[in-house]
Amino acid sequence: MRSEDYQPTPPAQAHTEHTENTSTLVFIRELQHPPERVWAALTDADQIAKWAPYRPDRNLTEAGVVAIRMLDGSTPEVYQSVVQEVVANEKLQYSWGDSVLCWELAASASGTTLTLRHTVENPDWITPSAAGWHMCLDIAELMMDGIEIGPIIGEAAMAYGWTKLVEHYGSVLGKRLEPAEAERIFEERKP
Repeated sequence: MRSEDYQPTPPAQAHTEHTENTSTLVFIRELQHPPERVWAALTDADQIAKWAPYRPDRNLTEAGVVAIRMLDGSTPEVYQSVVQEVVANEKLQYSWGDSVLCWELAASASGTTLTLRHTVENPDWITPSAAGWHMCLDIAELMMDGIEIGPIIGEAAMAYGWTKLVEHYGSVLGKRLEPAEAERIFEERKP
């Protein structure tokens, strides 16, 4: 498979949680690989760069400071972040700019139930983020299958169904966006 052949998989489960100052995308996805394999894809810097819009300067297997370099041309180019919690094969939490990513893994009959909690200050970022994580996890699962097509990030994502995913997740999450509005948020977004 080549990147040109990529088509998004069916939508995942998603909902939002809100507090006074933040919104959290809760994105739940079944992956056909055991937690140990998914954990490696989430924590190994070389593997992350094959499916995500960023590359950390080290593996994410220990708490502490990490620099996250964006690969999609967004700014800032590097975020000084902190790995806050690591429970091997179960939970990984780190900051990404003003956002917090919390990845939770649980063994399931089909492999792994992955729950991503992406906490942001601006609720407008939730729907585009859901579409983006959907595509990233599609590419991660292909990578775990041994098919490396590289990340589909930045403006290129729009040519591979990102806008349709935004429309779907907007209807599920209660934040419908017109394609032009989604693209504006995409261009202005910061993690």
